Amino acid sequence: MDPEREATRAPKHRRNGTALRVLRGVLMAGIAAVVAILVSGYLQGDPRITALFPGVSVPGAPQKGPGDTEPVHPLDAPPPGLEEADTPLASPPAPGTTNDSYKFLATNDDGTPVGYSPCRPLHYVVNNATAPAGSDALLTTALANISAASGIQFINDGTTDELPVDKREPYQPAKYGDRWAPLLISWTTPEAAPALAENVIGTGGSTMYSLNKGPKSYITGSLELDTPQVMELLASPGGADYVLAVMQHELGHVVGLDHVDDPIQLMYPEIGAPDGLAAGDLNGLHLLASAPCRKDI
Repeated sequence: MDPEREATRAPKHRRNGTALRVLRGVLMAGIAAVVAILVSGYLQGDPRITALFPGVSVPGAPQKGPGDTEPVHPLDAPPPGLEEADTPLASPPAPGTTNDSYKFLATNDDGTPVGYSPCRPLHYVVNNATAPAGSDALLTTALANISAASGIQFINDGTTDELPVDKREPYQPAKYGDRWAPLLISWTTPEAAPALAENVIGTGGSTMYSLNKGPKSYITGSLELDTPQVMELLASPGGADYVLAVMQHELGHVVGLDHVDDPIQLMYPEIGAPDGLAAGDLNGLHLLASAPCRKDI
């Protein structure tokens, strides 16, 4: 897929305050010390907008005839509208408290947030070759919490041997059939996924797609978790709560949320306590639920 491309990323996370830090208390000679673990939230995988513009010749794509009115669909994309319903699959309730402490990774020209179509399920696969014991249940809970707030219906397609790469192809028919590739969740290491370097424990993000200058929508994504660091965290008291918070934070990026400046929110770059999704997070996820249906892609 190589027509016009444009990359959109949240800031890459370093030790200078832009990284998400998971803070856990450690009792040391009667004094509670604080240990910081870095967790990335930048748009990882293949963070691009693929746009097909009228009048631009796309190599290999069928050309419109004189009487054609439908948009040209590229050959390196699946048939449009797979599993797309006429209406959203779920209607998440509005958060009980209004809060504007949320940001979106990308917006359309009209200011609406870019999100996944709420009218089709988001399939996912897991490369769990090195998954820590007990992580399956945490991931299931994290997905359920994000689904309840955003309306996105996640479908587990099982395990995969696909490895995380810097430029993941969003369409892999030989591996996943004639559809957009499912969300890839990988248990991995910094050696296999360089974005996890410098103690970063996880990354997550999605690929955007725009047809004929229309609205942008996410079509697939990836989420990577550093197995050794997660195992170490799970071995500490209360560590499972922090791992769950990390998973939800990264899934927040996958569905479209960016970091915020409010330390109360889960999407804040530091997690001081694993209290789950806060009011701002929930309001942002609820707005993502109003993304348009996309029978055209």
